Amino acid sequence: MLDRALSPTSDRHLLPTVRDLCPGYRIARWDSPAALTADRRARLHALLRGLAARAFGADHSAYWHARVEGGFFDRVTALALVMDRTGVPVGWGGYHRLHLAGRPALYLDATGVVPAHRRSGITSALMTHFLTREIRTRPLRGMDVVMRTRHPAVYAGWLHNLGPQRVFPNTRRPLPARVRRVAADAADWLGDGPGLDPDTLVVRDAYRVFDGDVYGVRPRSGHSDIDDLFARTVGPKDALMVVAHMDAAALARCALARAARSRVRRMPSLGGRPRRGGRAAAPVHPDTVGLLTAARP
Repeated sequence: MLDRALSPTSDRHLLPTVRDLCPGYRIARWDSPAALTADRRARLHALLRGLAARAFGADHSAYWHARVEGGFFDRVTALALVMDRTGVPVGWGGYHRLHLAGRPALYLDATGVVPAHRRSGITSALMTHFLTREIRTRPLRGMDVVMRTRHPAVYAGWLHNLGPQRVFPNTRRPLPARVRRVAADAADWLGDGPGLDPDTLVVRDAYRVFDGDVYGVRPRSGHSDIDDLFARTVGPKDALMVVAHMDAAALARCALARAARSRVRRMPSLGGRPRRGGRAAAPVHPDTVGLLTAARP
């Protein structure tokens, strides 16, 4: 347990920042995961394994064990848990601050939300939170944002929110040379260099560490063209390397769209009562005891 007697100055690097994320949810964000003690790393590792199993409907223990053994906590720039109003962990995410193709970039790490809390705007709010922290340091030039995914809905969300002029690959524009360099550098950093197809940005055997399937049920986006694209080109252990360019203007548009969707979600249904956002309670769930006590606001 994070002892209340810990010095607030010498141990600030051990404590997450906890704040509201979106209606009904809070985020606990560690900005120095490399400073976490072995005990705290073990607690977070167990939490991430459990959340991943629920989010993906498959056992991801081997994946997380390999990542932690490979220095995950020492490499990730920021790591966050998402909690519901009672403090129960329901999702997670993180990112790495990198230089790719000679420019600042962000690699979005594995992110997931347990099924009961999907369609609540958590993933979008979490990405906006991460991107806002980084883009405000360079609002005019922006940065490249890179992720590796085999979920068509993730790709569809980025493509439809930002458009084909900012998100690659897409069927409307050929891959610019800069995007190819960014993807190649990201693949090399991930250890996937030989598996990257430079024309499609599909990474072959990206999830080779998994003993079974990445998803218990093949994911779909609801957009037939994108679902068909993934079905044709992305194999069971493959991933798509997505490269997006973000700046302050694009982020503002995404934030406005997210706010509009949030208002729709909070509208009362016929005969029902409005969903209430409100301020989430302080986390008290047993899974987070020892991680969040005395967390910073």
